[in-house]
Amino acid sequence: MIHALVAGASAQSVPVKSPEIELARKVRALQSAAAYPDAGVAAVVSIETHFAWVFLVGDYAYKLKKPSSNPLNDLRSLDARRLSCEEELRLNRPLAGDVYLGVTPLVEGAGGRLRVGADGTVVDWLVRMRRLPAALMLDRAIASGAAVPARLSALGLWLAQFYRRQPRVGLDPDQYVERIAEQIRCDRHALFAPELKLDDHHVQSALAAMWCAAARIEDELRERARAGRIVEAHGDLKPEHICLIDPPCVIDALEFSKDLRTLDPAEELSYLWIECERLGSAQAAAYVLEGYCRASRDPVSERLLNFYRARRAMVRAKIVAWHLLDPAVMTAAPWRELADTYLATAESYAQQVV
Repeated sequence: MIHALVAGASAQSVPVKSPEIELARKVRALQSAAAYPDAGVAAVVSIETHFAWVFLVGDYAYKLKKPSSNPLNDLRSLDARRLSCEEELRLNRPLAGDVYLGVTPLVEGAGGRLRVGADGTVVDWLVRMRRLPAALMLDRAIASGAAVPARLSALGLWLAQFYRRQPRVGLDPDQYVERIAEQIRCDRHALFAPELKLDDHHVQSALAAMWCAAARIEDELRERARAGRIVEAHGDLKPEHICLIDPPCVIDALEFSKDLRTLDPAEELSYLWIECERLGSAQAAAYVLEGYCRASRDPVSERLLNFYRARRAMVRAKIVAWHLLDPAVMTAAPWRELADTYLATAESYAQQVV
């Protein structure tokens, strides 16, 4: 297992270039094996996500953050992206310590050539990671049948240990209830945005069910806060971020907002549930939940889980719909149809909170 940072990745020791080189040029350079110090690389696989580019290079992966900006995260400056890379490293090591190897510079050398970790002037920063076996990522393991109960239960235990170590977030019971109410109000505002062109009746129906469920579950929500169950969690516990190796590994913690990482573990596991269910295997999430409950002795009720499943489905509907506004990914999937599916899921689970 490798734990050391990549050598020579200090922002203070390498000149920084300004103004910035355009993103397209960086991506082109990083799509060539010649840009990397790793020996024996024949080809590079590049993957574009909403906020980053990921380059798979032999046994390693490199993440380049896009110079994007939104109300929660402004990465337009070189220094902001370096700090974001360092924060990603810090947050992910508790659940995937030996995967996150370090932060390394992309530099411009003589003749304008862009290379990773070489001599020259820094033009950007990348997170360097150990490449995980694709077949054991939970989304693929569900599809192939490799998501066996023992591995899933071990994941639940791993997560219980993680949550036990994480800082408690001090919210009093009324604060926690109001926090969730404000989140529902924010979802309402986002989902009714005219530029998304979602079905207003569908959105309103799901929201009405959510408000009814929230009123019914208030006492249990207060008890979760009173018992100190709210922690700084992972924040984005999706199947594609989980690898069923031994011990399990969870990557891509939500690094840009502590508030969005502040969660009841039961809510985070409910998020995993709806994502596994969408892939055709709520049973996979059930094994994870069972492992968590057994290890943590957390007396979470099914009605509370149903409320949290509804909450996370509503959040997913919002996030999926936002892809319609990003020219880079707006045609990559049927986002509007997916948003409708999540709204239906939210309404269904909310109606089960009785």
